[in-house]
Parts: sequence; structure tokens; C-alpha cells
Amino acid sequence: MKSGVGPPLLLGAGLIALWEIYVRAAGIDPLLLPPPSAVAQYIAQNAGLLARNGASTLAELLVGFGCGLIIGLSLGILMQIWRWFREAAYPWLVATQMVPIPAVAPILVLWFGFTIVPKAATVALMCFFPIAVTTVDGLSSVNPELIRLLRTFGAGPWAIMSKAALPHALPSIFSGVRVAMALSVVGAVVGEWVGATHGLGFLMLHFENRGETAGLFATVTVLTVMGIILFFLVGWVEGWVIPWRRHAKENP
Repeated sequence: MKSGVGPPLLLGAGLIALWEIYVRAAGIDPLLLPPPSAVAQYIAQNAGLLARNGASTLAELLVGFGCGLIIGLSLGILMQIWRWFREAAYPWLVATQMVPIPAVAPILVLWFGFTIVPKAATVALMCFFPIAVTTVDGLSSVNPELIRLLRTFGAGPWAIMSKAALPHALPSIFSGVRVAMALSVVGAVVGEWVGATHGLGFLMLHFENRGETAGLFATVTVLTVMGIILFFLVGWVEGWVIPWRRHAKENP
């Protein structure tokens, strides 16, 4: 674990140090590019403001991600069980990704107002697709011989799904969940850009309009840290749900 965390931390620290040195040595105006020390100072001085708005964004993100997770898993399972449903729904599933989410977000605000609903819906629209696709792919890759064996013992579609297909598909599903979690951060910000009175996305627009570059970088930093923590949290849950995969990685 330590060897896995160490190199990224060292690389990140080196890039931040180079950023600090470059800004100071080149004499760049902090309004254009503030040094990391100024960003860190801004975060420390405005921790309460960033925490309150970060909590709002996190709530929108988690609600939307939860909805997207349920929708994606349900669609993936149903498309695998009922092939006719897969043939009918899959093209429309792909079509949903052809519509730009920033174009849909204003409509959601028009329908639901400045509440958590349009932000959560924007997140769900962005993250359900990779979960649905990886669920279908994972369920489709189960060994057909195992399925035939279960059918000889009288197992029905749902029994086959729960006993064989779903456990086999879990690694693929979690790959989609990790992608969806990364997209959910983007979705929450897009939703707040369109219509919000609080949240980190709202703060970004506020700082941009006021020319507070350090505040803008501080907000992006908080968003990035939030996304990284959530991404690795999904990995932790994966290790807990699929312990045999973690053991295989530790003992190749």
C-alpha cells in the first residue's frame, strides 16, 4: 500500500514545488497564476466558506451518484436477462450520451427550480451510462458452461444472475463505478454552473467574476481532493465486496 501511495505523492509534491519556483522566478502576476503557497493560504483563511459549499456539492454528488448507480445497475441487469429489452433499449442508452449535458441542465433547472433535484439529476445523467455498459459487458462474459450447468439443476434467470453472473461481473461493474464517480464530480459542478446559490461550482463562478484567482484555484483544489477521496473510497468498497480480487493482486 505504501509503495502504491508514495510515488504519486512524490510526483505531486515535485510538480507543486516546480509550480511555486516557476511563478516566483518568472515574476508572474498572481492574478494570472497564483503560487501554491497563496492557494494554500487562501484555503486556510476561507476554510469555513469552502467547507460549507463543499458539503452542499458533496450532498448533490452523492444523491445523484446513488440514483445513477441504481439506474445503471438496473438497466444492465434487465438488458442481460431480457435480450429483447437489450436490443430495444441499448441504442437509446447510447443516444442519451449524444446529448450535451450542459444543454440539458438548464431545462432541469426550469422544471425543478434552484433545488438539489436538477444538480442530482445532472450527476445521474452523467454517471449512469458507464455503470450500465460495464454491467452488461460483465454479465455477458460469464462462462456459458456454468450457466448450462445451473440450468440443468433447475436454476431460473434470477438464480443464475445472483449465483453466477453477478459475482463474475463485479470487477467489471466496479470499473464502471469508478469512472462514474469521477464523472459525478464534473456533473455536480455543471449543475451548479447552470443554476445554484451555493456549492463549489457556484463559488468558481463567483471567484471568476470577481477576479479572485487564488479563490478559484482553491475551489478547484478542494474539488480535486474531494474527487480523489471518493475515487479511492470506491476502490476500498471494491476490495471489501470482492476480497478475492484484492488477494489476487497482493499475491500474483
